[in-house]
Amino acid sequence: MKFLKGVGPGRAEALSAAGLDTVRDLLFFFPYRYEDRRHPARIADLGRLVDSPVLLRGKVVSAGAKVSPVKRMKIFEVMFDDGSGTVMLVWFNQPYLADQIERGDRLAIYGVPKTSGRGGRLQIESPDWEKIEEGEVEGAIVPIYSKVANIPPKAFRRIMAQALDSIGDLEDPMPVTTRELLGVVGLAEAVEAIHRPPELTPGFLRYRSPAHLRVVMQEFFTFQLALRVRRATEEVTKKTRRITIDDDLRAEVKKVLPFRLTGAQKRVLREIADDLREDRPMYRLLQGDVGSGKTIVALIAAMIMIRNGHQVALLAPTEILVEQHYQRIRQLLDHSVVVARATGSMTAGERRTLQAGLRDGYIQLVVGTHAILEEKISFRSLGLAIVDEQHRFGVEQRQKLFSKGETPDILVMTATPIPRSLALAMYGDLELSVIDELPPGRQRIKTAVRGASEIERVYQFADREIAGGAQVYVVYPIIEESVKLNLKPLSEGYEHIQKRFPGRRVAMMHGRMKSDEKDETMVRFKRGEIDILVATTVIEVGIDVPNASIMIIMDADRFGLSQLHQLRGRVGRGERKSYCILIRNSKAAPDASARLDMFEATKDGFEVAERDLALRGPGEFLGTRQSGVARFRFGNILRDHDLMEKSRDAAIGVIESEGVEAADALTRRLLGAAANVATSRD
Repeated sequence: MKFLKGVGPGRAEALSAAGLDTVRDLLFFFPYRYEDRRHPARIADLGRLVDSPVLLRGKVVSAGAKVSPVKRMKIFEVMFDDGSGTVMLVWFNQPYLADQIERGDRLAIYGVPKTSGRGGRLQIESPDWEKIEEGEVEGAIVPIYSKVANIPPKAFRRIMAQALDSIGDLEDPMPVTTRELLGVVGLAEAVEAIHRPPELTPGFLRYRSPAHLRVVMQEFFTFQLALRVRRATEEVTKKTRRITIDDDLRAEVKKVLPFRLTGAQKRVLREIADDLREDRPMYRLLQGDVGSGKTIVALIAAMIMIRNGHQVALLAPTEILVEQHYQRIRQLLDHSVVVARATGSMTAGERRTLQAGLRDGYIQLVVGTHAILEEKISFRSLGLAIVDEQHRFGVEQRQKLFSKGETPDILVMTATPIPRSLALAMYGDLELSVIDELPPGRQRIKTAVRGASEIERVYQFADREIAGGAQVYVVYPIIEESVKLNLKPLSEGYEHIQKRFPGRRVAMMHGRMKSDEKDETMVRFKRGEIDILVATTVIEVGIDVPNASIMIIMDADRFGLSQLHQLRGRVGRGERKSYCILIRNSKAAPDASARLDMFEATKDGFEVAERDLALRGPGEFLGTRQSGVARFRFGNILRDHDLMEKSRDAAIGVIESEGVEAADALTRRLLGAAANVATSRD
């Protein structure tokens, strides 16, 4: 980098610290916005441009520093004149500006005019600024980059201009045939257009110009191709088992079903059955709203595999969920299938019995936690591996399950509705099946938003329901006191509930309790030994408690919509009319209150998820548990969802037309080109 004009040892070190070690790194450090300096505003017109960003060009009439007598804050003020009028420019706690801006300097200013409290005078606080040199050509579209160390913006743009002069040497890792398949322009053309746009068209500002499509599509296509190559590599060994589905099997399935399948369940079952009969292993994600009947679909898939002479493993995140699945399966299948449990709390004797039963094929279906993944657990013929609550497990756990058999089929399930665009980014190597309707008879839960001042009415209602045999969840968002967030801590809430309901059996549960303590609490709640369970969101994924019919969520404005929907799904699992009551914090922001009102009126989990993703973005939507999800430098999963789907289809097409080896080579080339690319902030 040192050979670029204006880049000495100090600046080279500063650039390197920002991840900009090469000219190529610079080329991919894109502007985060642009200033159209061809059309500056007039100071005389600022009165009607208040609170809108403006560009001004003019001269410094006066400049000086002072200390605020109120907050003891250092203030640097500039009186700025453009010939049509004057405006005050103000910077706080930046006294060094006195050495950089002097009377007589010509400046380009970009900022937001506001009305100050002192007599309604207009001023611009902390604007971006730049000196206009003598003889400089004005009136260009100027790219604005994130600040790199102490390099002035203008000096950085000069460095970038030199890098752009060598753009002809930029290697394009994408072959012409692939570019034509994706419908994108060349890389050098795209990069230069992003740094030096000829016009700021609506398409360009919405990241939909040919230049933006190229860099986003390259990133998404690389991601999808890498996933597909990995999957295709695993599929090199074809399945040797042959799965048949005859009338006897269909009759047996109908016999165990607790209800008629919905149209969505039948559609998904056909997709799964087709996969099971293919010679390549199934990799399928089964999405379904709370109570949509995913487990029944998975159980039918298990029966198909078992009746064809192979074993099935069902992986669940907690022992209590294992127990729920185990009891439910035993209830439906009676004794027609040999079912076993695998948990970390097994005794040595139980472990030996399990290992022997799986090894010789006597055990046909095992339901377990991570204990299934232990090295000593082996199967005689594992044909199907089912992963419940996929978001609790990663790719590594799926791979361990896969290695337990000879190319077993993989079915992963999630009760968290995930919009298709996000599902493709999270699970791009899986086919997607969606159960988007509820079975007949499934309870519709009445949802209501209440203010904090109405809590006593809510308690009275809950007490009447408990007197009639109901059970209640009360959920708080945190454990510890938090003055800053103004939230009721769980411990105080628990004590308050105990005092308010002296004749009721109240228990507390949170994520910092030991697993066996949490399990024991949930079992007691299910047995009806607890009337009110005061908890954190640890209960959003849990066992079914058919008698629990009221969900009260405190400070509900602090939760995401999808999390609220998961919590709502904890009730309505029995015959009782069920309620979800959201208690709005008295200091909730207007937009948070509006979200709760929207949630109150929305029952469909996928609609909730789409709205939640739009409101919070992918990172917040997924939460910390999903920190392993793919992160993109240029593409935005929400904005560019159509490009993700197009990239996925193109990746599949490349593998089918050119073969796995050629696709693998292209993947390595694209990944190599993507290494160490930095980006300016969004």
